[in-house]
Amino acid sequence: MIILKQVFKTYKNGTNALNGISLTIEQGEFVYVIGPTGSGKSTIIRLINGEEVPTKGLVEVAGVNVGRLRHSKVPLYRRNLGVVFQDFKLLEQKTVFENVLFALEVVNAPTIEARKRARETCALVGLSDKLNSYPHQLSGGQQQRVAIARAIANQPKVLICDEPTGNLDPAKAKEIIDLLEKINRESNTTILMVTHAQGIVNSHRRRTIALSDGYLVSDLAAGGYKE
Repeated sequence: MIILKQVFKTYKNGTNALNGISLTIEQGEFVYVIGPTGSGKSTIIRLINGEEVPTKGLVEVAGVNVGRLRHSKVPLYRRNLGVVFQDFKLLEQKTVFENVLFALEVVNAPTIEARKRARETCALVGLSDKLNSYPHQLSGGQQQRVAIARAIANQPKVLICDEPTGNLDPAKAKEIIDLLEKINRESNTTILMVTHAQGIVNSHRRRTIALSDGYLVSDLAAGGYKE
């Protein structure tokens, strides 16, 4: 599903963000990516979602050589991806239902099907009773559930989660991880989760990839990486 083969990334300012990273993530895997600030985690996300191209090496997602995509083809490619951010990035003037529906409208999904899918997705994340609520009326955990619903509404093959529990207390963070595990299990969605939450990594054990200074320093099948 995701293949990085001898990937190097050097930015214009001379920063070597990745140094020969090679890894393969199979369809349906749930993988943590951990490491200190500046280790290369964000660069991997940018390469996978087509924001950046590798200086050298192969980045392939769902059979697509992402580094060779024409700029005009990137939006279409991104329909294979869902992305969840730490700060939710919800549309404040839209309701929960409208936020989720919007993700389907932008890909021109038929109206009746889109509305049905939006309701189903909201139900999956436990927000059926909040369809008409606005983001400011929700707790942080509920807002993150909306963000997740929006990200999976189009049934992406890959879900990228960038510090999805960073703004949540431990109890709400656990709820979000449990939800992601449910999505992974029931939809066979490949999940790549960047996190600093060591407690989550150790308590919800999954494959864990650790980076440092642009190098892959550990790849543990059962998770539980400790510095």
